[in-house]
Amino acid sequence: MKCRPLRVHDYLGHMLDAVSRIQQYTQGKNAEVFLSDQLLQDAVVRNFEVLGEASRKLLDAMPDAAARFRDIPFAAIYGMRNQLSHGYFAIDWDTVWKTIERDLPALRTALEDAIADLDKSST
Repeated sequence: MKCRPLRVHDYLGHMLDAVSRIQQYTQGKNAEVFLSDQLLQDAVVRNFEVLGEASRKLLDAMPDAAARFRDIPFAAIYGMRNQLSHGYFAIDWDTVWKTIERDLPALRTALEDAIADLDKSST
């Protein structure tokens, strides 16, 4: 499949937007607040779904993306999306919260770096 760099940039942007929204929605909140706020949980899950779907579409548009952007765990992102979408009745909210705290800051950096790398290589 031919690489479509403009779409790749779009998908990376969608992923970064989803991470930014999750971080914005949860900023200043703790696990107790998150675990008791269904509206917040719904907003976060929706953005994890967007994040996962964009990661899958990015891999479709650029099959070597996982090799090129090694700091982005595409399989884990899409796996989480599937678990949240299809296992909605059995979401482990503690795991979701830990992912927000532990994994999203590094993912945000990796996405920003990937976008910068793509921008640099397209000029």
